[in-house]
Amino acid sequence: MKSGQILLLAFGVAMLQACETEVDLNAPYKSTTVVFGLIDPAADTQWVKVNKTFLGEGNNLEYAMIRDSSEYNFSEFKRLVVEKVENGSVVEEYPLLEKEISNKSVNGVFYGPEQTVYFFKTPAGGLNEDAQYRLVCDFHNRQDVTATTNLVKSGSALFQIPQQGSSLTLAQTTGGGLSVNYNDNVTVKWTPVENAELYDFALRFYYTEKRYSDLGHTNLVSELETFTDWTIGQFKSENLVSQAGFLTLQFNAEPFFAYLKNTLDADPLVVRQIGYFDGTRTRCFEIRMALANEELRTYFEVNSPVTGVIQERPTYTNVVGGLGLFASRSRAQVGELSLVSSNQNGNLIALVLGEYTQQLGFCDPNPVSPYSCD
Repeated sequence: MKSGQILLLAFGVAMLQACETEVDLNAPYKSTTVVFGLIDPAADTQWVKVNKTFLGEGNNLEYAMIRDSSEYNFSEFKRLVVEKVENGSVVEEYPLLEKEISNKSVNGVFYGPEQTVYFFKTPAGGLNEDAQYRLVCDFHNRQDVTATTNLVKSGSALFQIPQQGSSLTLAQTTGGGLSVNYNDNVTVKWTPVENAELYDFALRFYYTEKRYSDLGHTNLVSELETFTDWTIGQFKSENLVSQAGFLTLQFNAEPFFAYLKNTLDADPLVVRQIGYFDGTRTRCFEIRMALANEELRTYFEVNSPVTGVIQERPTYTNVVGGLGLFASRSRAQVGELSLVSSNQNGNLIALVLGEYTQQLGFCDPNPVSPYSCD
């Protein structure tokens, strides 16, 4: 080996020995404010979460279990408010108050069950659905954060089919009245809601669960008024049929009965009384509609399950100076829908004798019904 090669090799070995062997995987610490809030005109209280990201030397899973790693002390805020903005001007503001709640899961990465949230009471006159609402987090010693949203105008929702107190035909009978045909085109029709970009529908079914200690159902042990919600589906506004000023969707009712079979236990000691009897009809159904504005719809779309080859998920935020979401949701419903109509008792027979639910002990509180609980 030539002397020049020996010198170069020796220099390389010396350089390798001089290199730092420890690698710092943590980037320089930078804390970012994270916001999550959904303004709901139909709610009596508006809630907002304001947290911060963190990064420390050592095991960050241990830091996650320390409460002030991700929560602000209220004294760090110079001003924490939601402003009502009309025609570009702030006309009113609602200071956010601090509240500790204890409903957070203790099975996650972060501390629990306590957590800090911020809220303001919806004013007596309600929120102005034509205004915008702006969250302002004004800090003493860090970057300020703002986020603005319009409101979903749930007050404009009007159901044409079904109407309050009417009936909802989920099943019909044939062959002497005992053979069940499930309705595959149950119709819901309503007026479009301004600023609503996403509609989420569910069918709520009310019943009372009565548990007895004997198979003859004479000794009542417990009684619980309850309900179950079956998801009809989620629909983008542009995908709904619009006709004569109304939006329309149709759904198949058979999966609702299959859902009851899969979620309720068949127990010979349990009788399930359908809804309540108002003296004329048994009322038990409710169509519930949840609505999301454009910001919330985008958030859902970005965070939906990845199904393509590219697994990387983009980041969405409408928070200026931070991360997160400040958007609007609302809800509307049409209820007190009857179990049977004047000339059709298919729903009742489907619940009592149908292939999916005949083992679940359903009965009608109407005392003159052929399937009365009495």
